[in-house]
Amino acid sequence: MRQDETGRPGTGAADEIARVQAAYEEVAYPAMVCTAGHPDRLAVAARLHGLSPPPIETARVLEIGGGDGVNLMALACAYPHAQFLSVDLAPSAVARGRALVARTGLDNVRIEQGDIVRLADDMAGTFDYVIAHGVYAWVPDVVREAVMRLIGRVLAADGVAFVDYNAMPGGHLRQTLREMMLYRTRGIADPAERLRVAHEALVAFGAPREGERLFVEALREHARSTAKKTPAVLHHDELGAFFAPQMLSDVSAAAAANGLLFLNEADPLGQEDGFAPADEPDADSDAIVRIAQLRDFESMKFFRQSLFVRAAANPVRRPAVAAVAGLYAAAQCERVDAQVFTHDGGRISISDPVFAAALARLVAAWPARLPVAALALDEEQLTSLHELAGLRFVNLHSVPREGVAVAGERPVASPLARAQAEDGAEIVATLDHMMIAMNEAGPRRFLALLDGTRDHDEIAVAWATLGLPDGVKVEDALRKFALAALLVA
Repeated sequence: MRQDETGRPGTGAADEIARVQAAYEEVAYPAMVCTAGHPDRLAVAARLHGLSPPPIETARVLEIGGGDGVNLMALACAYPHAQFLSVDLAPSAVARGRALVARTGLDNVRIEQGDIVRLADDMAGTFDYVIAHGVYAWVPDVVREAVMRLIGRVLAADGVAFVDYNAMPGGHLRQTLREMMLYRTRGIADPAERLRVAHEALVAFGAPREGERLFVEALREHARSTAKKTPAVLHHDELGAFFAPQMLSDVSAAAAANGLLFLNEADPLGQEDGFAPADEPDADSDAIVRIAQLRDFESMKFFRQSLFVRAAANPVRRPAVAAVAGLYAAAQCERVDAQVFTHDGGRISISDPVFAAALARLVAAWPARLPVAALALDEEQLTSLHELAGLRFVNLHSVPREGVAVAGERPVASPLARAQAEDGAEIVATLDHMMIAMNEAGPRRFLALLDGTRDHDEIAVAWATLGLPDGVKVEDALRKFALAALLVA
């Protein structure tokens, strides 16, 4: 890396950073939440490794490259006693975020403009949870190095960091598609036209052919998937100036150089990567990374959502099953009979009647989260619950569900979702950190009404003016909003 006499990045790196900034000024990245990076996911993973992460209700949370800050605003609505800071290089994104914060009245979230490279040297304070979503593999080398250096600088002793990135070796396929799109869009300066031509190339290439070689068939399948991305995401992810898929082993080495240690993956489906395999029960953290990296080659891994802790944290490398009893659980399954449950195309049969009954309780309570301790499970059953979480039949949480289950006397919707609805957004953020579609104007207008100034009767008076479908009742709509985690009162 070239540096000037102050030790700061030299003009070459400065030019690269300027290119990144210009790209986000040219095309805004869409406002969205990062469900995988929710501090709740990070806290659960840490507990399963025998650690004691900070309670998220009062945590200090930093997002690096947070854009307009909508991700943290959604969290700030759900956890009013926690503190949130988003930093981003793009002035326009920061301006949008600050305007939205002012409209929502949130006083526990700040949106600041900042250069990651400088922050890695200058930032003060510590944070319990650090989120770096959509940054690490899409920036110049100097910025990528600074991301891990910044995390190493500010992460609390018992904190957890989230870093996602395009991974190798699957990244080779993405790189091939990127090169094809860049070649097809040579000489096209207008962003909209570049996106049109790139998307057209993806669709054309993705059309199935007969008698294909397997690797070409896989590439065409990935082209079809990539073509479904929104134009703004395609602009930054595949057509951006920097595109550098990473090997887990290299990311872990960069973390280690900054006093950090690979913990696990945020996605429960990948949680085996952080634990020692049965045939190597004494594997240390270095061996854990080596085994996971070999697994990536076998599966042609495309993407990772990796978690890191301080090296001194010393996480255990076998699941801390006893910690499951201190969590909450929810299950969006279907119970077929006394012992059989299905979810998302999967099917399980449970021979233990006590455990089957406990799972049935979770299914009946959905979307509520029940304390696992209330299920009165023994160690073997807690192990089974943890295994079901790894299959996504069960979700484990460190906190109860956000929002209220029943609308209050003067219903109040999430201030962020309400502001988004007022702006006509067709997708709004929920309190449990999801994005929910609101394609019709009627429901958006109804959501905007729920500011705590109207009781149910007053809401009913306004109901007739909203253009909602005939036969829908106010109480039914409020109930649906509560189930969707949109109400704070």
